[in-house]
Amino acid sequence: MINALGLMEVRGLVTAIEAADAMLKAADVRLMRQWRTEPGLISLVVEGDLAACRAALDAGEAAARRLGEVVSRCEIGRPDPDTETLVGTMLEPPASIAPPATPRFDEAEVIARIAAAPAGMSLVELQTAFPFVGVSRAWLQTQCREGRLVRRRGRYFGTQDKE
Repeated sequence: MINALGLMEVRGLVTAIEAADAMLKAADVRLMRQWRTEPGLISLVVEGDLAACRAALDAGEAAARRLGEVVSRCEIGRPDPDTETLVGTMLEPPASIAPPATPRFDEAEVIARIAAAPAGMSLVELQTAFPFVGVSRAWLQTQCREGRLVRRRGRYFGTQDKE
Protein backbone atom coordinates (compact mmCIF):
# COMPACT_ATOMS: atom_id res chain seq x y z
CA MET A 1 0.00 0.00 0.00
CA ILE A 2 1.33 3.39 -1.02
CA ASN A 3 1.36 6.00 1.76
CA ALA A 4 1.44 9.03 -0.57
CA LEU A 5 2.17 9.92 -4.17
CA GLY A 6 3.74 13.06 -5.58
CA LEU A 7 3.25 13.77 -9.26
CA MET A 8 4.92 16.52 -11.27
CA GLU A 9 4.88 17.30 -14.97
CA VAL A 10 7.56 19.54 -16.46
CA ARG A 11 8.56 20.69 -19.91
CA GLY A 12 11.95 19.43 -21.09
CA LEU A 13 14.29 16.56 -20.28
CA VAL A 14 16.94 18.66 -18.53
CA THR A 15 14.25 20.31 -16.41
CA ALA A 16 12.90 16.85 -15.48
CA ILE A 17 16.35 15.59 -14.49
CA GLU A 18 17.02 18.67 -12.36
CA ALA A 19 13.58 18.41 -10.71
CA ALA A 20 13.99 14.68 -9.99
CA ASP A 21 17.44 15.24 -8.51
CA ALA A 22 16.16 18.02 -6.25
CA MET A 23 13.14 15.93 -5.18
CA LEU A 24 15.23 12.91 -4.25
CA LYS A 25 17.78 14.99 -2.34
CA ALA A 26 15.18 17.04 -0.45
CA ALA A 27 13.13 14.27 1.14
CA ASP A 28 12.91 10.56 1.83
CA VAL A 29 11.02 9.63 -1.34
CA ARG A 30 11.50 7.05 -4.07
CA LEU A 31 11.23 7.91 -7.74
CA MET A 32 8.76 5.35 -9.01
CA ARG A 33 9.03 6.31 -12.66
CA GLN A 34 9.43 9.11 -15.14
CA TRP A 35 7.87 9.02 -18.56
CA ARG A 36 7.20 11.22 -21.53
CA THR A 37 3.52 12.06 -21.95
CA GLU A 38 3.88 14.29 -25.01
CA PRO A 39 6.92 15.50 -26.90
CA GLY A 40 8.66 17.74 -24.42
CA LEU A 41 6.47 16.90 -21.42
CA ILE A 42 7.98 14.63 -18.77
CA SER A 43 6.00 13.29 -15.81
CA LEU A 44 7.71 12.31 -12.55
CA VAL A 45 6.10 10.17 -9.84
CA VAL A 46 7.55 9.86 -6.33
CA GLU A 47 6.37 7.76 -3.41
CA GLY A 48 6.84 8.31 0.31
CA ASP A 49 4.93 9.70 3.25
CA LEU A 50 2.74 12.78 2.64
CA ALA A 51 5.09 15.32 4.23
CA ALA A 52 8.07 13.91 2.33
CA CYS A 53 6.15 14.01 -0.97
CA ARG A 54 5.15 17.64 -0.35
CA ALA A 55 8.72 18.63 0.54
CA ALA A 56 10.05 16.79 -2.50
CA LEU A 57 7.54 18.44 -4.83
CA ASP A 58 8.34 21.88 -3.40
CA ALA A 59 12.06 21.34 -4.00
CA GLY A 60 11.47 19.85 -7.45
CA GLU A 61 9.17 22.69 -8.45
CA ALA A 62 11.70 25.32 -7.36
CA ALA A 63 14.49 23.58 -9.30
CA ALA A 64 12.32 23.09 -12.39
CA ARG A 65 11.20 26.74 -12.45
CA ARG A 66 14.85 27.85 -12.52
CA LEU A 67 15.44 25.91 -15.75
CA GLY A 68 12.11 25.54 -17.47
CA GLU A 69 8.42 25.21 -16.85
CA VAL A 70 6.34 23.25 -14.34
CA VAL A 71 3.11 22.24 -16.07
CA SER A 72 1.40 20.72 -13.00
CA ARG A 73 1.98 19.04 -9.66
CA CYS A 74 -0.15 17.05 -7.27
CA GLU A 75 0.19 15.25 -3.94
CA ILE A 76 -2.15 12.39 -3.13
CA GLY A 77 -2.19 11.20 0.47
CA ARG A 78 -3.27 7.61 1.12
CA PRO A 79 -4.46 6.96 -2.44
CA ASP A 80 -7.54 4.79 -2.87
CA PRO A 81 -6.72 1.21 -3.96
CA ASP A 82 -8.27 1.94 -7.37
CA THR A 83 -6.02 4.99 -7.75
CA GLU A 84 -3.01 2.85 -6.80
CA THR A 85 -4.02 0.35 -9.48
CA LEU A 86 -4.45 3.13 -12.05
CA VAL A 87 -1.05 4.67 -11.27
CA GLY A 88 0.59 1.23 -11.18
CA THR A 89 -0.88 0.40 -14.60
CA MET A 90 0.27 3.71 -16.04
CA LEU A 91 3.78 3.12 -14.70
CA GLU A 92 4.28 -0.23 -16.41
CA PRO A 93 6.21 0.25 -19.66
CA PRO A 94 4.41 -1.07 -22.74
CA ALA A 95 5.75 -4.33 -24.12
CA SER A 96 6.83 -2.51 -27.27
CA ILE A 97 9.49 -0.58 -25.31
CA ALA A 98 10.67 -3.39 -23.09
CA PRO A 99 14.47 -3.59 -22.93
CA PRO A 100 15.98 -5.75 -25.66
CA ALA A 101 17.33 -9.16 -24.79
CA THR A 102 21.05 -9.28 -24.09
CA PRO A 103 22.90 -10.59 -27.15
CA ARG A 104 24.51 -13.99 -26.80
CA PHE A 105 28.31 -14.07 -26.71
CA ASP A 106 29.41 -16.40 -29.51
CA GLU A 107 33.09 -17.13 -28.83
CA ALA A 108 33.57 -19.05 -32.09
CA GLU A 109 32.29 -16.10 -34.12
CA VAL A 110 34.67 -13.68 -32.36
CA ILE A 111 37.65 -16.00 -32.86
CA ALA A 112 36.73 -16.54 -36.53
CA ARG A 113 36.50 -12.77 -37.06
CA ILE A 114 39.96 -12.30 -35.52
CA ALA A 115 41.42 -15.12 -37.64
CA ALA A 116 39.92 -13.59 -40.81
CA ALA A 117 41.55 -10.20 -40.21
CA PRO A 118 44.95 -10.25 -41.97
CA ALA A 119 46.37 -7.53 -39.69
CA GLY A 120 44.74 -8.96 -36.56
CA MET A 121 42.43 -6.94 -34.35
CA SER A 122 42.96 -4.74 -31.32
CA LEU A 123 40.73 -4.84 -28.26
CA VAL A 124 39.06 -1.57 -29.31
CA GLU A 125 38.36 -2.92 -32.80
CA LEU A 126 36.82 -6.04 -31.28
CA GLN A 127 34.64 -4.06 -28.88
CA THR A 128 33.48 -1.93 -31.81
CA ALA A 129 32.77 -4.97 -34.00
CA PHE A 130 30.99 -6.82 -31.16
CA PRO A 131 29.28 -4.20 -28.98
CA PHE A 132 27.33 -5.37 -25.94
CA VAL A 133 28.69 -8.91 -25.88
CA GLY A 134 31.47 -8.53 -23.34
CA VAL A 135 34.69 -8.92 -25.31
CA SER A 136 37.26 -7.97 -22.68
CA ARG A 137 41.01 -8.04 -22.26
CA ALA A 138 40.64 -10.82 -19.67
CA TRP A 139 38.66 -12.98 -22.12
CA LEU A 140 41.28 -12.37 -24.84
CA GLN A 141 44.13 -13.27 -22.47
CA THR A 142 42.33 -16.50 -21.59
CA GLN A 143 42.02 -17.33 -25.29
CA CYS A 144 45.77 -16.70 -25.71
CA ARG A 145 46.62 -18.98 -22.75
CA GLU A 146 44.42 -21.72 -24.22
CA GLY A 147 46.17 -21.41 -27.59
CA ARG A 148 43.21 -20.12 -29.62
CA LEU A 149 44.71 -16.65 -30.17
CA VAL A 150 48.15 -15.05 -30.30
CA ARG A 151 48.93 -11.51 -29.16
CA ARG A 152 51.59 -9.47 -30.94
CA ARG A 153 52.18 -5.74 -30.36
CA GLY A 154 48.72 -5.18 -28.88
CA ARG A 155 46.86 -7.00 -31.65
CA TYR A 156 45.24 -10.41 -31.56
CA PHE A 157 45.63 -12.99 -34.33
CA GLY A 158 44.20 -16.42 -34.99
CA THR A 159 46.62 -19.28 -34.18
CA GLN A 160 47.06 -20.16 -37.87
CA ASP A 161 48.72 -16.73 -38.25
CA LYS A 162 51.61 -17.68 -35.91
CA GLU A 163 55.04 -17.00 -37.27
